[in-house]
Amino acid sequence: MEVKVYRIEGFMRLRTGNWAKFSMDIPALKPEDAIERAFSNISGLHKIKRSHIRVKSITVINPHRSKNPLIKSLLELKTVE
Repeated sequence: MEVKVYRIEGFMRLRTGNWAKFSMDIPALKPEDAIERAFSNISGLHKIKRSHIRVKSITVINPHRSKNPLIKSLLELKTVE
């Protein structure tokens, strides 16, 4: 199995009642795993229920195009070997 980088985009309802856009780059084996991690990260950071998170799209992206600094640092480690 190969780990892919998924870009998850959607909306989350904040405590104020407003909807805010989000975009996350998450490494995972399957799209379902990436969505689960996105729900976990958002609900943990913002104290939002999962029912207040709407995923608009999930796409596989090239790891070099990721905005996530962790993914970029992992790519650097891989190229050093």
